[in-house]
Amino acid sequence: MADPSNDHLVLQTPKLALLDGFEDALARGWSPYTLADVSQQELKRLRADRAAYLASLNAQSGWIVLPDGRMVPKLPSRGFFINDGDFCGRIGLRFQHGTTELPDYTSGHIGYSIVPWKRGRGYATTALRTMLPIARDVGLPFVVITCNDDNHASRRVIEKCGGALIGTKTDDFAEGVTKLVFRVEM
Repeated sequence: MADPSNDHLVLQTPKLALLDGFEDALARGWSPYTLADVSQQELKRLRADRAAYLASLNAQSGWIVLPDGRMVPKLPSRGFFINDGDFCGRIGLRFQHGTTELPDYTSGHIGYSIVPWKRGRGYATTALRTMLPIARDVGLPFVVITCNDDNHASRRVIEKCGGALIGTKTDDFAEGVTKLVFRVEM
């Protein structure tokens, strides 16, 4: 159930008509990735070819380049813009058909990022709760979600959505960073 105060919040599949808010967030310095600030690189790619950028957001196959330079296959995914009438952030689900396992280069099934000027409103919690039935629909009986051990806000979001801490792991791409590993049953 969504937070009643956030019943206006929706998850939307990225489309051309929604890219203006996404572009504005990038221009304001918001990074859709938590591993590094890629806002300016993504803004440049978006402005170079909006249609190609949109296609890359929605692609279900292909290759991605990891921070260590390895090229790996893109996992099946469901990605959404979080919207309250304006762009608020992104949330995405990564999975492999027929298994709950993820490759070692993937830290969890679900990742999200809220723009700084919309944080503290419960949007991440509402978006994560909305994403859980989508994860169930692709066949996952539970999801694994991670956050940095010093990211108290994200930890609260995960725990509000039923996340139980099951361990820690080192971040493969950020030296000295420890990730908390949570499991959310569905």
